[in-house]
Amino acid sequence: MEMNIETNRGPELFPRKVWEPANAEEAMMIKRQYGDNAVFVAGGTLLRTQWESGIVNRHEHFIRLDTIADLCGIGESDQHIEIGALTRLRECGTDATIAHHGATLYESCRHIAAPSIRNQATIGGNISSAVGDAIPALLVHNASLRWVDIGSEVTTIEQDLVDWLETVKSGRKSSTAVLLAIRLEKQTSSLTTEATEQSVDHQQEITFFRKIGRREAFTPSLVTVAFRAKIDPLGYFSQVRIAAGGGSGIAMRLLTCEQLLEGHRYHAEMITSLAMLASEEFVTYSDPFASEQYRKQTAGNLLAAGLWETIHAQIERR
Repeated sequence: MEMNIETNRGPELFPRKVWEPANAEEAMMIKRQYGDNAVFVAGGTLLRTQWESGIVNRHEHFIRLDTIADLCGIGESDQHIEIGALTRLRECGTDATIAHHGATLYESCRHIAAPSIRNQATIGGNISSAVGDAIPALLVHNASLRWVDIGSEVTTIEQDLVDWLETVKSGRKSSTAVLLAIRLEKQTSSLTTEATEQSVDHQQEITFFRKIGRREAFTPSLVTVAFRAKIDPLGYFSQVRIAAGGGSGIAMRLLTCEQLLEGHRYHAEMITSLAMLASEEFVTYSDPFASEQYRKQTAGNLLAAGLWETIHAQIERR
């Protein structure tokens, strides 16, 4: 097993070792050997903020994942897009396949933090944080995650994103798992600036992503929402997927809001109803930057405005 060990003697009071595994198996072997004294690192943007805020202590051993070639890149099949966990956010926000078949994720990756951060941060790191802005976009694409975990008897684990978020909320998130890849459902549509559409069995697919943040830097957003649905020529919705998140809260599907639209015909009063229902259903929190009520109301307003703008843009293109 060939690995490089580097020692960094900066202002720290003790040396730190950086391991460069050639594959996921080597990475897991190192983690198994050093346990809590070792941490996986790729872009490192989230880890730096956690150190600076005192959320986590600095580890003695860093296990680089960006040296593993198999964890990078974007591929596709007939129905899915698969993204390596170490693919940079910048690449996800410029890739033609994601733009064409995953516009919600495409838009989210173009609006996460500042360009300098997107050049370094990875899609896997954004997800593994459990509070990344890409998560609502992935939820509306029924995304699944592929993991490898030294604490599991199974070589790799496939898990729906929504199920993994439940393990995070319940405190059962594994600290020894490495995210390998993300798989999401393809849209049946082509990209326009903020929404998408294409006739498929007389239906069109519409999507949008909206975000409110304090500033364009490496700070958590206040609220993010994502929407995906099909609509037929008479204005009836089907396969509705709506999600909301933001800040340090766990993103969630808004199932009651989905039921409000599912199988029903679009009308102007639906916009007001969606805003009110989303503000009631969205589970969030208060902090020094925004109150719980503000986040709830903002989520409702973002969804209502996004749906109104998307529907009317569709009408104008006809």
